[in-house]
Amino acid sequence: MEKSKVKPILGVSISPLLYKRLKTEIGDRKVSAFVEKAIVAELGKKDKEKEHLKQQLVKGYQSIARSQKRQAEDEI
Repeated sequence: MEKSKVKPILGVSISPLLYKRLKTEIGDRKVSAFVEKAIVAELGKKDKEKEHLKQQLVKGYQSIARSQKRQAEDEI
């Protein structure tokens, strides 16, 4: 993925208490980097979940295909 020099701006509404905690624990100038890192981590989890579901689907289709093949052989 190519990094551009200009980053898009995303406006997000959060509770004042959460924002205050972010600024206190992360620092004034580091909130954006922290949020970006958290989003990347969460999207990574979703990608892994999708891959797991895809593998389960493939296994299910393979099982059905084997079952149908056995059925066809039994009919012969």
